[in-house]
Formats: sequence, structure tokens, C-alpha cells
Amino acid sequence: MARTIAEIKKEMTDAYMSNSIIRDIYGITGDADFDSVFSPVSIESTLFYIFAATAHVIEQMFDQFKTDVEERIDANIIPTVRWYHSSALAFQYGDPLVYDPEKYQFRYSAIDEAKQLVKYVAVKDRGGSIQILVSGDEGGLPCPLTGDVLTAFKSYMNSIKIAGVILSIQSMKADDIRINATIEVDPMVINASGIRLTDGSKPVLAAINDYLKGIEYGGKFNKTKLVDAIQKVEGVLDIELGECAAKAASATEYNVIKNNNYTAVAGCFILNSLETSLTYVV
Repeated sequence: MARTIAEIKKEMTDAYMSNSIIRDIYGITGDADFDSVFSPVSIESTLFYIFAATAHVIEQMFDQFKTDVEERIDANIIPTVRWYHSSALAFQYGDPLVYDPEKYQFRYSAIDEAKQLVKYVAVKDRGGSIQILVSGDEGGLPCPLTGDVLTAFKSYMNSIKIAGVILSIQSMKADDIRINATIEVDPMVINASGIRLTDGSKPVLAAINDYLKGIEYGGKFNKTKLVDAIQKVEGVLDIELGECAAKAASATEYNVIKNNNYTAVAGCFILNSLETSLTYVV
């Protein structure tokens, strides 16, 4: 922010008055300030005012230049993965886009969060294209977008995207994941059916479901983190993780997860027959 003429002049005159050579030339002693020694219409005061006014104008010019640059930056699209992510979440079903000639981009005339049906987004830069996985929300879980919603969303993204960029947009049912494990439990806390004695709940099942729900949309299933989640359950003494397998909703067969990680094709997971694939040992 530009300083005032008075502020600039005072800064200069304070430095002027503190100079020992100047003080000797004018015979200045004690704590006398500039205004007590020089008249407002003196040559010295007039020159300092001219210098201060010039500096003030220059600072104002730089302030305006900074504002112009910031406005130009704000008007330009920065096509990062994060930009595509936030733009996907901003989609409003049923609303047309309006072109803003000042910013050279499309936008909505009004923001209506009730129409923002995309709740989960995963964006990956594939080099020659951008992959976008999206889902709506049903009962707190990801669900695929319906035909009309997905069609409208694709049209929206293709309207706002950077020219020349190829978008691969998909919305699919969650991948099925199957987990086999043998769990040793404390019989004073959990029985051989995996039921907690105090309240009748199934804490191991809950821990596994919570872990899967906690995986970031588009993230990875990790065997080590799964085991850690189960071991945190009160009453679990040990766990031997068996075969884990997964498949996309459109696939016919499960593929064994041989490595420690698995990335869902759809961006999220659902459990298959978990109650029959866990064995409890007391």
C-alpha cells in the first residue's frame, strides 16, 4: 500500500536531521525536528515535498500494477489436477453455464449447493489425458451418477476444460473386495462368532468397514493398514490375514491382490460376504 506524502516526507526529513554533517552546516543542536528549523515554504521543505510527492505517485503506480496483475491472474484458468477436482465438485445439475467475457471462462450465474450432486472426485494426470472418477452420495457412501446426471456432467466438464485436453470421465459402481482372515480374540470380550459380549455388536466387521470408508476416494486399499485397523479392536489378540481379492463391478472374476496395495477401478470399495470370510479363534 502506498505511503502518504506526509509519511514519505517525514521519513526523509528525519534522516536529513539525523545527519551530522547537515547538523553542523545549519548549526542544529539538541532534539530539534525539521519543522522547528525549516519553514514550510523554505527551499528545503519544498524540495522534500516534491521528492515525497513523486515517490508517492510511483508507489501508487506500483499498487495499481500489482492489482492489475492479480486481477489478470484471477481471470486466467490454472489447469492443475486440483483445479479439475474443485471444478468437478462445483457442477450443478440442471443449471446452464454462462460465459464470462471478462475472464474468458464459463461459470454459473448463481451457486446452488443443493444442485451439486457430485460428492466424490478423483483426478489423475495420465500424461496425454486427464482421468476423472466421480460419484454421488447415497447414505454416506459413493454411488454412481445416473445416466442424465453423468451426461450433463460430461458436457459441463468439456465446456470448462482447457482446449486440447482429453478428459476420460467415468462413474461406476464400487469395486468388490473380498477379505479372508483368521482372528484370535479374547473370549472374555469377543465370542467365537465375532460378537462383543457386552453389547452384541461385531467390532471387527465395524473396524474393517470403517477402514474401507476412510480410504480417500480414488485412493488405495492397503493390507498393512487393514491389519492395523483390526488390531486396534478391543479383544483382538492376533490376526492372520489370508487371501484378499478384488474385482471391478463389471468384471466376472476376482483377482487376488498379490501386492500390499490395490487401487479401485471405480475409486471406492464394497465388501463381499465378509461375515463368512472371517474366522474367529478363541
